[in-house]
Amino acid sequence: MTTAETARLVTLIASICPSTHMEETTETTAKNWHPLLADLDAADAHEAVIRLGRRRHHIAAVDIRDEVRAIREERLARDPLPLPDADPDDPRRYRAELLAIVTAIASGQRVERAPTSPAPPPHAPADRSRNDLRVRALRVPCPWCKAAPGHPCTVPRLGIPLKNAPAHASRLTAADPP
Repeated sequence: MTTAETARLVTLIASICPSTHMEETTETTAKNWHPLLADLDAADAHEAVIRLGRRRHHIAAVDIRDEVRAIREERLARDPLPLPDADPDDPRRYRAELLAIVTAIASGQRVERAPTSPAPPPHAPADRSRNDLRVRALRVPCPWCKAAPGHPCTVPRLGIPLKNAPAHASRLTAADPP
């Protein structure tokens, strides 16, 4: 963020939160605030001030930094993280490319790569319904989560029953051998 962008941000804060008591000259305040906000993206800082202004009467530089961090984390949580094109056997290049991807997504840029996706479950014949697969899978123990026959598959170590799949792929395979 440049000094001019910081000055615009300070002016915005002064107009949104008059109780902040910015000095009369926003130029002086901008010079004081600039070292605290210089490394932030101006658009993210502006969005953070708008969000903070909706729920607070006083905005400090640390509040803006925290809100920008939250905005970036929301972007990362919302967009699936694609795999780097670099070879995983070259760890330095792979990490550098992964860091560049994460930074781009957090900054709000679009990354044009196929997102990572979990391995697809074993292919089931089209005439079988999801419920039929679940019934068949419940007849055998699950080799993945160790669920006993008749009990649903769970997330290992958490014990939470699966919701988006009838059972683990290994249990489906065990229940319906080719």
